[in-house]
Amino acid sequence: MRIPRSIVLILIALFIAGCGGSGSSAKSPAEHPEATPAILPAAQAHAYLGDHPEALILDVREPAEWDDDVGHIEGAKQIPLGLLAGRLGEIEDWKDKPVIVVSRGGERSQAAAETLHGGEFKLVIILDGGMKAWRAARY
Repeated sequence: MRIPRSIVLILIALFIAGCGGSGSSAKSPAEHPEATPAILPAAQAHAYLGDHPEALILDVREPAEWDDDVGHIEGAKQIPLGLLAGRLGEIEDWKDKPVIVVSRGGERSQAAAETLHGGEFKLVIILDGGMKAWRAARY
């Protein structure tokens, strides 16, 4: 059975559009964090926070890390990763608002984002490189 050329061309166009080809209207994570978890470098996360003051900065490091050599972001809420699943009720007001997840280097943030997603948080953003990257960017 032979597939008509017009159908093949339509399928190719759909494939290219779906893969982010030049005709794609896909938005970057900074513009559209609903495609969670978005991962933003420090500069983009900083700009995003400036545009979204309602965002929650969720620091998932341990208490001993709060005032360590990289410190913490002013206004952040600290819930250690190991306690996050049991404390989601404390942040349920942000289920439909942006939540920027921060760890020291970014590794724990992915696990925290998965926990938040399982708790039906819709706008989860990971600070790429964590507090180390934030401080390296001089914020």
